[in-house]
Amino acid sequence: MRDEVVARDVLVLTYKAFEGDMRGKTLLQKRVYFLSVMLGIDIGYEAHYYGPYSEKVANANSELKSLGYISESSSAWGYDQRGFEMARHDFQLTDLGARLADLKVEAQPKLWLEIQNAATIMKKAGGDLDYMELSIAAKAYYVLNKLNGKATLEDIAGMLPKFGWSVKKEQLEKAADFLAKTNLVSKQ
Repeated sequence: MRDEVVARDVLVLTYKAFEGDMRGKTLLQKRVYFLSVMLGIDIGYEAHYYGPYSEKVANANSELKSLGYISESSSAWGYDQRGFEMARHDFQLTDLGARLADLKVEAQPKLWLEIQNAATIMKKAGGDLDYMELSIAAKAYYVLNKLNGKATLEDIAGMLPKFGWSVKKEQLEKAADFLAKTNLVSKQ
């Protein structure tokens, strides 16, 4: 399958696995990131301001929105340090999108089962994580992979600034707990 098709299929099934709802672009990107990691699917994640980001996932989301499979709403979220208004963009499967997701389940039952299982693990490991905490966990895991999977929390903390990321020790510890609960790392 072409990368764009894989990204679109994984995205549609991710929406389904998370009850058709994504509260913000960051949450969307991080959920898909962790699912892709757990499934061993490369869909183009690279370092970005809020952690690993995939242009393929962003494009697939825009495409699905333009085709009427996803609806988007935005809400004001305050102002940034420079005084510019910030907004959160929420996404939801439409009725048409839910039908598409059901068709994808029928067409790719193995992929659906894998995504469903990975989503369940994520929910159990960090059902209370907000988008920022999930973003920090994604940053930590991304750095860990850059360190070939062998690093202490101090090693990871030392690498984060090289990607332009600033994370407090407590945040990193909570991220490590999440990663251990998902079995992506072992906590010693």
